[in-house]
Amino acid sequence: MSQAPPSLLDYVDAPIVVGDPDGRTVYVNPAFEKNFSVESNEIRGVPLATLFEGGAREAILRAVADVFGGAGTARFQLREEGRGFVAIASPISAAAGRVGVIILLTAEPASADRLIAGGRGLAAPLDELTRCLAELTRDPADVAARRNAVEEASNALDDLRKRVDDLLALLR
Repeated sequence: MSQAPPSLLDYVDAPIVVGDPDGRTVYVNPAFEKNFSVESNEIRGVPLATLFEGGAREAILRAVADVFGGAGTARFQLREEGRGFVAIASPISAAAGRVGVIILLTAEPASADRLIAGGRGLAAPLDELTRCLAELTRDPADVAARRNAVEEASNALDDLRKRVDDLLALLR
């Protein structure tokens, strides 16, 4: 049995999967095989949705349904194996109509991970502010403790402002 000649898609450095109108896998490029640790000959003919887990599976099903439903190109995001991807699903058309779907996955920009980390970083100064406010209400007669709590709250506010400024700069 002879092997099919290479496709130009074999040379694309981003994961690509091609599906048929029944939602089954027709082709995956070497970048897809490498990124998702699969062999193209083992997954040919399996439902596209089974290539992914959880929410990614739902996103793929929705995109394929949109493409074959006539909506045209579908753009979506998915997370798989702890990594984020931005995906584009486009119809493959022939004279008879839509004969397939091609899905291109690109790595989610690193800034998204930094945004998530920055958002999580807001928790520590907020927790400190909450603790300081609780301290202020404990013993109204203890002036030194109240002064210390106000100073610590002020430091936490400064930290919070810095983190918010960093997030805003990242969003810009």
